[in-house]
Amino acid sequence: MKRAAFTLIEVNLAIMVMAVGVLSIVALYSFGYRENKQSREDVAATAFADAVISPLVMAITATNLKWSVFRDAFHYPSDQGWAAYFDSDGIVSSSPEGMAEGVFGNTMSKMASAAEGSLRCNGGFPSAARSSSGMDCGLVVLHDKDSAVVRIAFRATKLPGELLSMPIFYTEARFQGLADK
Repeated sequence: MKRAAFTLIEVNLAIMVMAVGVLSIVALYSFGYRENKQSREDVAATAFADAVISPLVMAITATNLKWSVFRDAFHYPSDQGWAAYFDSDGIVSSSPEGMAEGVFGNTMSKMASAAEGSLRCNGGFPSAARSSSGMDCGLVVLHDKDSAVVRIAFRATKLPGELLSMPIFYTEARFQGLADK
């Protein structure tokens, strides 16, 4: 009498199909972990960018600034923009965050002095955001002398030396102040 059963070939085939499925799922775990890590870094960089850019925009768009002061106010870190973050060998400088803090401080102090003490904002670099995220950062503030627009660009990364390969957080701030009489 013949019994109904699976043959050894069918069992091996089923095990192979299951093994391919399980290995595919296991392979996705490393991809998911990497994407989760990148997502956390992107959120941290975005929060850091917001903490840096928002006070700058607020200071630059102050309504009590005079045009004559505003038009001569900006070019930080220099006219070179992001190229200022490279050393003579074409490598990102060892402490870009120091330069970014200088750009932030120069811009805020220029705006505070131009507003003649009426600018009410935190003039310090948001180092709490930097220390909590553990990121290096870069900041560029550019302004063409006769333009009413100031361009602000920011980058942040946890990877040393990779600053200039990171996405840019960019905004423009327009002159909102007073015309000279």
